[in-house]
Amino acid sequence: DSALGRQRRLNSVGESVLQIAPSAAAAYSLRSLTGGDPRVVRVRRDTGGGAGDNDEEDFTVSEINSGALVAFVGSGNDGFVETWYDQSGNSNDAVQATAAEQPKIVNAGAYLGKVKFDGTDDSFDAVSISSSSFPVSVISLSSPAVTNSTIGLYGINTQSGGFYHSTPKISIFAGSRLDSSVTPVADNDFIRTDIFNGSSSSLSVNGTETTGTIGTSTTALNKFEVGNSTQSGNNIFNGSIKEIILYTSDQSANRTA
Repeated sequence: DSALGRQRRLNSVGESVLQIAPSAAAAYSLRSLTGGDPRVVRVRRDTGGGAGDNDEEDFTVSEINSGALVAFVGSGNDGFVETWYDQSGNSNDAVQATAAEQPKIVNAGAYLGKVKFDGTDDSFDAVSISSSSFPVSVISLSSPAVTNSTIGLYGINTQSGGFYHSTPKISIFAGSRLDSSVTPVADNDFIRTDIFNGSSSSLSVNGTETTGTIGTSTTALNKFEVGNSTQSGNNIFNGSIKEIILYTSDQSANRTA
């Protein structure tokens, strides 16, 4: 099918992202990527010290949209994501066991429709990835809270070193940062794809594509982080993420769809 045909199918009932572009290593979203009704998040409710404080429960896509999530969290309370479940079938769940570092999904009893990172310490540890894993493709839908501040959207690295797109400055190691040539509008969703083949890279933001070489800071790939670019925890994303999918393959052909 043409790319346009795949786009139309994506919007049809029962069609899924992972049917159009299968073989993801990990896939996190608040919508179904499988065509079914998958479990997507495990949420901790904070009732301010009352009965049931810090209870946790799993939720599927339909349960989130039916209001079951908000009912569980309770009127006026906040809900935090402890686990963002992997829909790829590989069980590479994104997990944050520390309560204070869990991003928010319900604020004061209202469902946010996204996973909100505070820019201070919220993040997930996700899939381990081999240092020989090339190519790598990452597709995401996110919104920064501050213009030109997408540092820490995701990371694949050890505590020092990583892979980066040199022009414009787009970095896995330094936090998937966009420079002034591709500045997103604060709090607006933007779609981006990063594709690295080991020697060159391709970045697309809202359909505008640029290519470049990969920088020389290439210490071993290790852990895929969500909301943070380094395992040392000093490049935290300030904003919200709705979806992020990792492939250890070149997804250039599926970028448009």
